[in-house]
Amino acid sequence: MNRKAALLVPIIAGTLTLAACSHGQNAQQIEQQQQTQDTQALENAQPIPHYAYSQERAALITAQNIAANGTQTMSFFFNLGNPDPVFSCPSIGLGVPDSASLSNPEQIAPISGKYGGGATTLPQMDPYGIYVPQASSGTYVDCVNHSGQEYLVRWEGNVLTVTANATWNYGKHQLVEGAPTVKIQTRHR
Repeated sequence: MNRKAALLVPIIAGTLTLAACSHGQNAQQIEQQQQTQDTQALENAQPIPHYAYSQERAALITAQNIAANGTQTMSFFFNLGNPDPVFSCPSIGLGVPDSASLSNPEQIAPISGKYGGGATTLPQMDPYGIYVPQASSGTYVDCVNHSGQEYLVRWEGNVLTVTANATWNYGKHQLVEGAPTVKIQTRHR
């Protein structure tokens, strides 16, 4: 073999190897294709069902309507480990977690640096000057006294709010339906 041919063989072999690497499939691509085929076969044999109605969606819509419109409710306040409520009140709407916020609790802050820019989020205080807790067990309940006047209760324990006239049976440790203790006049806010 002459000198030119000896130099040409490694160059051709390297080129063919490079072409095989750039145009051939690696194991990950083969696995992705197989997974796509498997998924398509399952979707064809067992398609995801379509529902014209969802009870969960209906329950969420009802809860949002009650929260927004101020429906008459009854709330019971529990301490951890106690089977009976320590307090109850006629109420309006549903309890609100004290970690809820009317304004966005985060603000976008730009970042610039040696290798480019971007953004991150930083905590932002509420309009009244405090930062909303990310997690809390507190609940605000809009209670109503015997005269029909509203007052706010914040409770750290569990709160049970019922959208029907209800009382608590302390002997049986259970909720029972009954007559309302006060007539609540809801108002649009």
